Amino acid sequence: MTSFPMIAYRELDCWLEEGRVGQLIDLREPWLFGRERIWGSVNIPYGEIEEQMDRLSPEGTLVFYCDRGAKSMVVCRDLWRQGWDVADLAGGILNYRGKYIDRSPLPN
Repeated sequence: MTSFPMIAYRELDCWLEEGRVGQLIDLREPWLFGRERIWGSVNIPYGEIEEQMDRLSPEGTLVFYCDRGAKSMVVCRDLWRQGWDVADLAGGILNYRGKYIDRSPLPN
């Protein structure tokens, strides 16, 4: 592969069902993550990714998403160049129409 995959929401749902996602990372601000997120994702804000690299799982594919996909594409590009197994959710959460949306309130 010459680059990391950009996957559509339908493909992400399949990957989640097949256990192909090692970790799903939401790069948005915590208050947005608190409103809604994709089930099973962890929140590492874009501006904190370098400081929180120790939270990234070395097992499986890391799938990143943000609002529209621009920030997650940058993170994927940078991590892919470092040898990480990454994928980007094309269009971000604003384009996500899958069945794994989670709008349950998060505890404070």
